[in-house]
Amino acid sequence: MFLKHLQIIFLLSLATTAMAETNFGGHVKYFYSYSDFPDDSVFAASANPYRESLGNLRLKAESHSGNWDARLHYELNGLYSTELSNCVFRGGLVGRSCADLASDQSQLFDLSSVISESDNSVLFQRIDRLDLTYSAEKLVTRVGRQAISWGNGMVYNPLDLFNPFPPDAIDTEYKRGEDMLYLQGLFSNGSDLQGLYIPRRDPLSGEVTSNQSAAAGKYHWLSSSYELDLLAARNYGDTVVGAAYTGEWLENVINASATVTHADDENYWSVSVNYNYSTILQGKNLTGFIELFYNGFGLSGKRHSIEDVIAQPALFSRLLRGELFTIGKYYLATSALFEMSPLLNLNPILFVNLGDGSAMLQFIGTYSLSQNFDLLAGFNLPMGADGTEFGGIEAGTDHEQYLSPAKTLFTRLAWYF
Repeated sequence: MFLKHLQIIFLLSLATTAMAETNFGGHVKYFYSYSDFPDDSVFAASANPYRESLGNLRLKAESHSGNWDARLHYELNGLYSTELSNCVFRGGLVGRSCADLASDQSQLFDLSSVISESDNSVLFQRIDRLDLTYSAEKLVTRVGRQAISWGNGMVYNPLDLFNPFPPDAIDTEYKRGEDMLYLQGLFSNGSDLQGLYIPRRDPLSGEVTSNQSAAAGKYHWLSSSYELDLLAARNYGDTVVGAAYTGEWLENVINASATVTHADDENYWSVSVNYNYSTILQGKNLTGFIELFYNGFGLSGKRHSIEDVIAQPALFSRLLRGELFTIGKYYLATSALFEMSPLLNLNPILFVNLGDGSAMLQFIGTYSLSQNFDLLAGFNLPMGADGTEFGGIEAGTDHEQYLSPAKTLFTRLAWYF
């Protein structure tokens, strides 16, 4: 099925190229991570510390002709480790194979396939962007595989309902694309009205159903002193309404956003507020933010187990879908970006669960080796007592094993062409 779709895609691409201005590009990325899990972590397999290598190739073809634009992005990914069973901690709170993480099972079109899979490696391919856009003076229409980001959160973003990045994501260059119909109406003052429809398949029946699909609209109001977003959506059968505000405070930028989700006959609020600042410190540019987040789906209290999470269907389902990444209610995140030189940036980020007192420090350094060649390196350092989110919630009732995250070192090389 994938090859059949791929043949059609290439034929359309060739036809588009013949009548339009087309640009080609892409990147090659190599990731390496070293993860050391605590001995009482369920992820501490025989290969602990866990070493992983990931290669990512993205090939891009983007065409423009008059009011029309077409885009095709192809991805080839290779993952290697002596112990691939730990893909479980990348796949949520239940076990999934590495190949499942790249599956298009829920998409309208299956444009992914596993080329090969073994005990220590997997090679898979995917079409991540495939869309056609018509742009007029007051209207934009785009159909096909694409990505959308709504909201103004820096780490925690209640309005970003569709494939949001995890708070600790290292590479946020490309969001995973979804098959979507997108419309945008433009107003003369810079405001706009956006709408989308995402058809999704039921994982059991394979049929497109309304309780799996999404339909949403967002109005963005732009004035001389502030910006305002109003959102209404149906997503996985739940009703979501929200609003976001961006304005100036103390000569810097403040953002606030909130949603209320009606699910399982209950209303769940989520709220984030962040303050962004910029200054010059000892002749160096410094930017940063501090953000507070309330997760209405989260658990109260200081100690938790996996049973506590499973007992909350609204929370558990969002964790499994990759729509939510936090189990508590109250969070703080703060970050500073130091421009040590035009080529070197240092970026410490601190995530704190205010409810249980656990935290994680992430440190990222980025160095530009050449105009199109970057090096990124850093670490994740979780901190917290047993039973806390970053210390590791209990994996059972025996108080002997925990879902503890790892102390991780990581590096990434990226070459763009």
